[in-house]
Amino acid sequence: MTSRSDRWLGTALILAAASSWGTWSYWLRPTELPSEVTTPLVFLVIALGSWPLARREGTPKWSKRAVALLVAFGISDAINVATFFGAMQVTTVAVAVLTHYAAPVLIALLAPTIDGVTVPRAKPAALLALGGLTVVLEPWRELEGNVVLGAVLGFVSACAYACNVFLARRLTESIGSSRTLGLHALLAAVLLLPFAGSGFSAIEVRDLPYLAIGCLVPGFLAGLAFLRALTLIGSARASILAFVEPLVACLVGWLAFGESLGWTVLVGAALVIAAGVMVVAPSADA
Repeated sequence: MTSRSDRWLGTALILAAASSWGTWSYWLRPTELPSEVTTPLVFLVIALGSWPLARREGTPKWSKRAVALLVAFGISDAINVATFFGAMQVTTVAVAVLTHYAAPVLIALLAPTIDGVTVPRAKPAALLALGGLTVVLEPWRELEGNVVLGAVLGFVSACAYACNVFLARRLTESIGSSRTLGLHALLAAVLLLPFAGSGFSAIEVRDLPYLAIGCLVPGFLAGLAFLRALTLIGSARASILAFVEPLVACLVGWLAFGESLGWTVLVGAALVIAAGVMVVAPSADA
């Protein structure tokens, strides 16, 4: 059973990681580089940054199972990122994000079977948070591009993200958070590099500070925080609390890029916060 101190530490780490992920646009949009270039670059920096920390984690518990988990995690995360950005390219951001964030609902439904742990109120909390995100994004206001293809790609990304969470928790317990983060990132980078082509030649000197901070903070540091939190509070709680990411992304869009932010954001944010409280608050039998 998770202790109260572990629960609060895990909650803080997840909120910090998800909030950091919400700032991706602030660091990457000014570069005007395509995702085919920035994504493998982020993975490569994560892999390099993880190496010094991995050497301090002690002896990993390598086994055939651990190797299989690592390979599966690298492939799954590559699919997650590729299909999510693919969804945003063919339809609206709202449709892409909403279908992608079906992942916490999937995790809440599957966690009792896969993890053997039932989190009180996880399923209704996941649905409440998804409803709150729907209110925030208002996908009915603007349906552009190939909505069906975008929704399919977004849902594939959701499935891959759910796999990431279950795989990462098990792998972290065997080889440590830094090795899990770094080695899976290296594999994902190798899988995605061919799609970059000659795109790296478009990187300019002015892009370097944005890329450096983006790779370090929402990339490397947030990834470490997320993996650590998974071992403390489990898959279902972590995935639902991660709903804060799109809320922060909306706030960044409003503050940094002048994007509209209506009253629906406040209503949706309240629902997401309520969902987070539902899974973090101790149950009667805790």
